[in-house]
Amino acid sequence: MKQILLTLLVAVFFTTAQAQYFPIDTARLNNAYEALLLNPQSYDRQMEFFEAFPNNWYEYYDTYRYCDKKDYDLSMYDIASEHVQALENCTVINDTLFSNRLIALSVGATIDADAPNYLLMLLHSFMNRKSDVLVYSLSKIAKGHQMQFWQFYWSCITDSDDKRSEFKKLYGKYRRKYPEMMKRMAVAFENFHNGVDLSLLLIML
Repeated sequence: MKQILLTLLVAVFFTTAQAQYFPIDTARLNNAYEALLLNPQSYDRQMEFFEAFPNNWYEYYDTYRYCDKKDYDLSMYDIASEHVQALENCTVINDTLFSNRLIALSVGATIDADAPNYLLMLLHSFMNRKSDVLVYSLSKIAKGHQMQFWQFYWSCITDSDDKRSEFKKLYGKYRRKYPEMMKRMAVAFENFHNGVDLSLLLIML
């Protein structure tokens, strides 16, 4: 009986995990990117690219991940940097909508070279320019997801004076308006700034 129950729980777990997302339409994404290059200031083309871009971390990782298996198509891996840069240049997108997408891409994310790092750089860039919008959007999600966001946001393998300075700036700016979230941010910074091992993450993936 216990074995049957365990089997059912495992089946439910994998069914739920697989139901979280579907692989994105890479043909649509690439076509939207090519169209955007021809007219980068177009509202319609920016919106089409934004809508075609991955919606969450699982889609993002699956789309742009590196794989060393023979005959694996690395074309999306190779263009990840250009796609993330194009996303950052989608300036017609409403700031709140853009913030929500960045949060969805970051919750559950883990730091690594290449595509995860491109996303992390975009995240810091947007925070430096639009922190009020991004922090407000973060305040509206569950506290556990806030922690996941800050975990990714502060993850790095070396001590960084720039990140220490950024942390102090954010904490000082928002500690009165969002005291509980800033406590969670501080915990994430303490544990993940200069606190991750990429070699271990690679084994886990």
